Amino acid sequence: MRSLAAVLFVVLAVVAAGAASARSVHPPGADKPTGTHPPQIARFAVLVYSMNRGAKLKYVGVSDSDVRPHQGGVRYRMVVTAAGAGGATAQYQVLVWGIPGTYQWMLLEFKKIKIN
Repeated sequence: MRSLAAVLFVVLAVVAAGAASARSVHPPGADKPTGTHPPQIARFAVLVYSMNRGAKLKYVGVSDSDVRPHQGGVRYRMVVTAAGAGGATAQYQVLVWGIPGTYQWMLLEFKKIKIN
């Protein structure tokens, strides 16, 4: 359990550093909070999942994102494309919830989408 907490702490520190560097790019009053655009959240999801499961996934892209306020934060539901160690890509249904401007972010769902 301690190792999972350490991994989440490191991941949140990395995301916070990325968000802090992005703050100077966006003007105040932008329609979305800084550092909370779907591609950045998708990268967070792939990183957390990979570190937690020992998967060697690499972020490729994001599509079909739905961003909504939810329980005092923001819920991101999106389809993320990631590549495995061999280079094969797959799509995943991802659900992330967090409070912009804080370290409170959680990966709630990361499921491979079966394509028939």
